[in-house]
Amino acid sequence: MIPFFLNEGRNNKKFFVQFGGQGNSFLKEMQILYERKELKEFFYTAFEAIGYCLHRDDIQSESKIFYPEGFPLKDWLEKKSFPDESYLSICTITFPGNQITQLATLYLFLQSGYDPDEFLNYVHSATGHSGGLQAAVIFALGKKGKDLLEIIYKFIIWYTVAGYYSQKAYGFHKVPDHLLEWSLAHDRQKPFPMAVVTNLMYEELCSFIEKFHQNHPETLEFPLKISLINGKTIFVVTGHAKDLVLFRKEFYSLFIEKKVQWSYVPVSIPFHRYDTMKEKIFDFYSDPACKYLNIKGSDLKIPVISFTDSSNLQTVENLGVYLADVMMNQVLYWEKSIYPVLQENTVIDYVLDFGPGKITTILTKGFLENSNHSKKISVISFVGRSGISQILKAKE
Repeated sequence: MIPFFLNEGRNNKKFFVQFGGQGNSFLKEMQILYERKELKEFFYTAFEAIGYCLHRDDIQSESKIFYPEGFPLKDWLEKKSFPDESYLSICTITFPGNQITQLATLYLFLQSGYDPDEFLNYVHSATGHSGGLQAAVIFALGKKGKDLLEIIYKFIIWYTVAGYYSQKAYGFHKVPDHLLEWSLAHDRQKPFPMAVVTNLMYEELCSFIEKFHQNHPETLEFPLKISLINGKTIFVVTGHAKDLVLFRKEFYSLFIEKKVQWSYVPVSIPFHRYDTMKEKIFDFYSDPACKYLNIKGSDLKIPVISFTDSSNLQTVENLGVYLADVMMNQVLYWEKSIYPVLQENTVIDYVLDFGPGKITTILTKGFLENSNHSKKISVISFVGRSGISQILKAKE
């Protein structure tokens, strides 16, 4: 029996690999992965990495602020305790949590017969949505066995400490009770500092934001921004949660009339804007968690495409710093991430999506439906039980 996609590669098929980002409720997905015996070593490594971070003197001294209920991931996976959804949205939890989920899927894939020494020969390139770019880098290193677990260990520490620095830099911003009540009554959602807005053109959304700031000049201290451009009419607007509610409330009737869809991203800080961390990001750059991730672009065995400008990360000198910079400071353009798939003369036959969640699967399918080429490209999600069955699929 030959793993299905390996067999396809041997039959001259080419793959594009993508990884999702933040904003997914990772725990249920991770619990499914935790059932797999092939992932025993992986999860042992993940627990060890988290334990190391939580026992650092700086994090331990502020654990009541940034980990008020701890990070008992093993207990959560074994269903000995159940965290509230709002707790899972804190950046110190959700940032490493999402990445561990997608790395577990990647590890299962590699353990299922997809030896990178062969399979990478069939991969055209890879990318990641926001934090997923880190996982794309791990994939592109082509490591296996103990070397793979070692780099996963270092990256989980990178993720966890990055989440701590990010939350510490941004802080916790309270939403006034009247705005919280309005949001729950009208959108049935707790507000967060990132919101998905769909069914508006970019220029139109910009005009709404500009008008909002004219009406509320006090919000310009930390203005609303379009930080992620996921499609022609799919955007993520960032700002303080209270200001996003106020913006939503101000244009609520008009948005309903225009059939504009609005949904908050369950994460406690706004990513992809330089002013979230400002100069404090340099503290993370100099932290051992970042410094010891001494990976260069030249270490990558396949191209990894940047979501900021379509550049190839194989040219980057210091990937530990670069990945933090693009996650925190740079606007995300999903179309630029997946440009190899959209080219009229593309050689790609499959897009393989490792999650977490299926948002990036949906986004890529949307771009393909509106692309100029007529080539049939299959977009395969490896998320959940059905996704795992895709990984385990084999040909005789």
